[in-house]
Amino acid sequence: MSVNNISENFIASILAAAVIALIVFMVSAVRNFLLERAVKGAITSDGVGMEFSLDPLVAEFSVQIHNYANASIRVRAIVLICDKFHVELTPSRDVRQTPLTNEITRKKFPRTHFSHNVLALDENPHAVLLPSKTMSFWRVGTQTISSREWIVEKVYVVFEYATMFGNVAMVRMSPKDSAFKLIKKNFESLARSSYRKQPMPEMAITPEMMQQMMAQGIKWDGRT
Repeated sequence: MSVNNISENFIASILAAAVIALIVFMVSAVRNFLLERAVKGAITSDGVGMEFSLDPLVAEFSVQIHNYANASIRVRAIVLICDKFHVELTPSRDVRQTPLTNEITRKKFPRTHFSHNVLALDENPHAVLLPSKTMSFWRVGTQTISSREWIVEKVYVVFEYATMFGNVAMVRMSPKDSAFKLIKKNFESLARSSYRKQPMPEMAITPEMMQQMMAQGIKWDGRT
């Protein structure tokens, strides 16, 4: 074999390896993009709940995280960034299956493949592992909510997931604008009424939210 043939084979091998590496990188990038996009929609208007009463004073606020991605995620924190301070919601650690009725009753049920990239065990009490098609709740209670008239400026969800290359990516993400507006309006209204010890005006609550609250056993006493 001539020197030219050896050189050509070597270059061809290098190019083939580069193409394979590029394809793997692109597949990983697309997979990560789709997963993060799915998590961005993890908080919806149906997943915002609250409980309020004046006697006794009860003001509780909750948010649901639904993992509709095809891989496990670990939610590290849900934080409301306010005008002066911030509020971190506490996880309930009650992990449930997400509602699958709509998918099951469709004419066609597409085959779904879940990723087996595994997140390491973590005993952090504020972190909750959500396998695909599961959900959980995060709450904040009366003592915090009624302590001042909170003004919510931003909402952040911090989560992590295992990549195709074996490492872990941690991401800070904001919910969709519609979910943010609902969180802001209801949390601020709840805080204002509980801080002033006065009846609560009608909250931005939808029939779907009411069903979710009833399913959680959450009562709403928005007496005027």
